[in-house]
Amino acid sequence: MKKVKITKLTELPDALHPNNIQEGFSKIGFIEREPTLGERFNVGQFSTSSVQEIIDSNTFKTYSSVYKWEILEDNQDKTS
Repeated sequence: MKKVKITKLTELPDALHPNNIQEGFSKIGFIEREPTLGERFNVGQFSTSSVQEIIDSNTFKTYSSVYKWEILEDNQDKTS
């Protein structure tokens, strides 16, 4: 699992759920997979709406917002 930080960069002018999450909001948690088109991106207990566009390797757009995510720690190759 990867430890990541997700940050809401901006809200879209035609947001499906306007004023739902404040711009600048961030959350740190673990993910099982990277953002995938058509699926929610789950970071710990936080979940975005479905990913509509992958802008670049660390930025994506949902129905309401643009988010940036970054890997803080990668535990995939570590054993307990």
